[in-house]
Amino acid sequence: MSSFSKRLFAAAVFVALLAPASFAANSPTDVIAKVNGKTITRENLDVATSNLLPLMTYHQSVSDERMKEIRNQALEKLINNELMYKAAVETKQDDVNQKEIDARIKDLKKKLPKGETIEKVLKRSGMTLADLKEDFKKDMVVEKIAKKKNEEVRKASEKNVDEAFMKDYYQKNLTKFKEPEQIHLRSILVKADPSGGQRVWNESLKKAKDLAEKAKAGDDFAKLAEKNSEDPYAKKGGDMGWSHKGELIPEIDDAASKLKVGEIGGPIMSIYGYHVIKLEGNKPSVQKKFDELNKVKLEKELEAKEYKRLWDGWLKSLRDSSKVEYVTKIN
Repeated sequence: MSSFSKRLFAAAVFVALLAPASFAANSPTDVIAKVNGKTITRENLDVATSNLLPLMTYHQSVSDERMKEIRNQALEKLINNELMYKAAVETKQDDVNQKEIDARIKDLKKKLPKGETIEKVLKRSGMTLADLKEDFKKDMVVEKIAKKKNEEVRKASEKNVDEAFMKDYYQKNLTKFKEPEQIHLRSILVKADPSGGQRVWNESLKKAKDLAEKAKAGDDFAKLAEKNSEDPYAKKGGDMGWSHKGELIPEIDDAASKLKVGEIGGPIMSIYGYHVIKLEGNKPSVQKKFDELNKVKLEKELEAKEYKRLWDGWLKSLRDSSKVEYVTKIN
């Protein structure tokens, strides 16, 4: 787990060097939230958001709505850090190695821009060296308790998700393990250029009608498709294979639902042109039995769900025993 305080301070250095005016405009000392009386300022939130952005956006452009979501997540992270620190203090898990704190500060000094000193940056930031050491201490304590709890929760989730747990989940979520209805189609597509005008669409419709009539009269559908179709299935005699209901484009899916096995449907209009289809077969929806499931995959899925439930439950218990106040609305 990376050092949050270290990243926060490093970001603050560059903010102090490159954008002091913007922070002044945004009133960095505005209090956004309080956790048991401890304040989280707009500056704290701005820096935390900057640290979170690369992980959440992968260098893509960020909409205002998405930015608001990321800022909310950054705020919740700051709040959770305060809650975890309080829990560590209360359970006497807040001991740290002073030498490690000194080593982190020494490492940070090496990374400062040329001509900068930690004293100068601290002064501009309104902090003291003692403040920075306290921040590093908090960060290390939060890392330690989070790592310990993470391991506890992981082991608990693995223990909880046994055969009985999976069977219970299966019984309560039968529809999740139901194979949907399947259909086997052959198709012929007569393309029509969307920009070609009514004449082009009329010609495509006429050709599709002729092909549908030939197929209904008994001509081999596969040969008709191989010779006339303009979709990728032509070389396979129009064979589209098996598809789940709802998997195909709505126009074809709807038309296929009205056919009996062996019947021909169409012409069916879509954005691609006109389709003629033949229903080769269908399979009704089937409920999978528990013993037919991929147990390894299900186990991993349920362990992840159980981990999240236990972790979120722990954070909720910390919040329930604390006072969290949202003071200023995030812009």
